[in-house]
Amino acid sequence: MRRAVILAIAAAVLVAFIAVAYILNPGDVDFRVTSNVIYRLPLGILLVATLTFGVLLAVLAVAIQQLNQRIATWSERRKARQEAATEELNTSGVALAWSGEIERSRSVLKKAWRRDPTNTTAVMALASSYADTGESETAKQILETAVADQPGDPELRFTLADVLHRNGDTGESIRMYETLRVQYPRAPRVLVALREVYAESGLWKDAVQVQERYIAELTSSASMQRERDRLRDFRYRAAMQIDDPEARTAGLESILEEHRDYAPAVDAVGDAMLAAGRTEDAVKIWEKAFKREPRLDLARKMLAQQTNSTGRHRIVALVNKHADKLPSDAVHVFRARAALQNDALDTAKEELEAVSNSTDPAVQRCWADLHQKRGDAERAWQTLRPLATR
Repeated sequence: MRRAVILAIAAAVLVAFIAVAYILNPGDVDFRVTSNVIYRLPLGILLVATLTFGVLLAVLAVAIQQLNQRIATWSERRKARQEAATEELNTSGVALAWSGEIERSRSVLKKAWRRDPTNTTAVMALASSYADTGESETAKQILETAVADQPGDPELRFTLADVLHRNGDTGESIRMYETLRVQYPRAPRVLVALREVYAESGLWKDAVQVQERYIAELTSSASMQRERDRLRDFRYRAAMQIDDPEARTAGLESILEEHRDYAPAVDAVGDAMLAAGRTEDAVKIWEKAFKREPRLDLARKMLAQQTNSTGRHRIVALVNKHADKLPSDAVHVFRARAALQNDALDTAKEELEAVSNSTDPAVQRCWADLHQKRGDAERAWQTLRPLATR
């Protein structure tokens, strides 16, 4: 009603304007279409024609605008309906998979994927369905197709890398993870996955680099120490892969500079020094470690490198000094072994008789060695025979 009134008033004003213009300008005017085409018309008619043309243009513009709005609204509603239908298919397919209806689930998810080739949810659920039933090759093909269609989707690449890893294709898995690492160098999820693949493959040097980057991204102090310990373990394993004894020693020593009581590195650095011909240095580093944390395995390593009774007596004295921190029976066996090497057979016997668990294999072997040194081969054999039947 209001619009009609406004239009009526506008029309009345327009008619009044034309009438006034015609009355005040009764003559004809020239209207040039081109330089050669001229029409002589009354001014009023020209005004009516011009205004009418302008109104028609305005009406046409409004109509086009309204048409565009209606098309956009229809398109949005259609897209919303399609998205809702796709989401319903996704939900239904996943629910069917959880209920054990595998084939129906796959059929629904494939339908959802066909409707929308960018439907990451359907693709990943479908690939997971095949991977869960051991059909890793099919899962791989699905994900490779999806990645080809959506090369910029990191979730698809990550899932494909995981499937490749589970399928035993470690090289391709690493390549895919590395691609993601280049694109997302600070993503903890990618760093952790790549670290684990490197560790499982024994690529410890690469695992060290990734773990260092991962630690740099940590913000929680709660997990910091655990991850630093993991880095220490990776560095140790990387050092152990070095063939050259001197280089291996240098790598292990760098670990001990930060973790001086790390037992595997303490043991290994001494072994590397032995391989490099640095026996004295090996014994020194084991002795320092023993004084910080008494361990009989270190004492045995030191004892094995002694070439005379003086050196063996020194190692025994070191063990005696820390005997209260070590298992009593193990100390007696250690002393007995040192005494046997010094040919102190009576001392060895006293130590073995002091052991509370005489059935221990280490004790039995010491008794056998004692009998052997005394020339009683039969008794030595009788002592060892029970061990051979175990």
